[in-house]
Amino acid sequence: MTPACSFSDRFRGLSSPTHLGLLLALLLGSQTAHAQVPAAPAETAPPGGSYASPPAAPEPAVEPAADEPAPAPADDAGGVDETGGGKKKKRKHRKPTDDDADPAPASALPKAEKVDKKRDKAGKHDFRLKGRVLALAELSHRRERVVTVESGIVDRNRDALDLELQSARIGVDYRSPLPWLSAEVEIEVAGKVEAKDAFVKAGQLFFVKAGRFKVPAPSLELASPWTIPQVRRGLVHNLLVDWMDVGGRAPGVAFGYHQKSGLRPRLTLGVFQGSTLDTVVPGDRDVRLIDHASLHAQTYAARAEISPFGVALGVWYQQRVNSIVVNRIEHYATFGLDATIDRSFEHGGVRAWVDGGAGQSPYLHADKPGNGDAAWFAFGRAQVAYRFGGVAQGDPYLEPFGFFAVMDPDTEVVSDRVTEAALGVSVGFWDRARLTLQGETTAGQRNLPAGFLGGQTPDHQSLLLQAGARF
Repeated sequence: MTPACSFSDRFRGLSSPTHLGLLLALLLGSQTAHAQVPAAPAETAPPGGSYASPPAAPEPAVEPAADEPAPAPADDAGGVDETGGGKKKKRKHRKPTDDDADPAPASALPKAEKVDKKRDKAGKHDFRLKGRVLALAELSHRRERVVTVESGIVDRNRDALDLELQSARIGVDYRSPLPWLSAEVEIEVAGKVEAKDAFVKAGQLFFVKAGRFKVPAPSLELASPWTIPQVRRGLVHNLLVDWMDVGGRAPGVAFGYHQKSGLRPRLTLGVFQGSTLDTVVPGDRDVRLIDHASLHAQTYAARAEISPFGVALGVWYQQRVNSIVVNRIEHYATFGLDATIDRSFEHGGVRAWVDGGAGQSPYLHADKPGNGDAAWFAFGRAQVAYRFGGVAQGDPYLEPFGFFAVMDPDTEVVSDRVTEAALGVSVGFWDRARLTLQGETTAGQRNLPAGFLGGQTPDHQSLLLQAGARF
């Protein structure tokens, strides 16, 4: 049994330097427990015995301030945290950091990066292929002028059945990554292959257009042959475009303004290369572009329009180049008004084109007295169609229509008018395929100007059947 030791004996056991240092370290550690001093290295056991290092003091819990709620523990997933007392507290979602595996949502992207993504989505090249095919069968009775060996020039009646590929066009509409830049090319491949439209357009509210395209003219001339209900534009159209050089297509440049809301005002000003006579045969006139550089060789044109109450109203003017002699050109003033309606209802729609105009003409009657000054002509046209069905593209439809036109080639000469009329009906799938049956008649009075229609009479009656499709 170990003898009991007195307190003094125990104190003397701690009087060695090693034991004094240990006592001092214990005293200092008790004073700095809250300072969280790193644990001291373990002491070497004294000779003849061993002892354990004093345990490290536990870290005291830091109490939150009175006016600040205790922070929720960090957790990547949101949800509900079970706490004491049976209460549930929602955890706060922490903000994503660069170390997260998933990218930040779009709403957290910088503004510049969001703009770049929007540009990448919208800034793509867009090519749209388009085309149409129109085939025509015509059963006609006409009065025509022919040249024979026995009798020279004679007029005779002719009945004929003609089959033709009226039109076969293919084109491309291009939209560039720049929203204000586009281009269009359309080529006619029926018969002689030629470019109908080939132009570049820049701008939206204000725009510039350059290449080959239609000269500003009456709305009926600007409409596509696929858009208008009748099988062909008619005799007055041929006289205006093919013989008097009103409208049509030509190389040029145009500047304009087009607002697509409200009254949708539109203004177009353009200059186009003129053409001169090449050859004339009965019923046909060929021209070629003027190839010499001259400010006198251009046609100047303007058109303005607005659309109140769903009716498009237009006014147009041309200072046009016209020629009735090879390599000889003159300028003639021409102007007019037009109105267009195109409305859809619950079970159909109605369309109408009405126009009228006047201008100067080089075509004069051979017996007209005077000094050979230009004649003044006038014309008017009306076309109306009512559609049953065809509310949306591809819907089946039936559309009867009527057309009437008159032209006075010289307002100072009597009995020289040209008239035409047509009635017809179209059936098919709206804006995709159609079959059109049309009857038409044209007539010209006896005092037509010399050289008009190349001396050919305009009188004829025809029954036409047209089949068409587009994509």
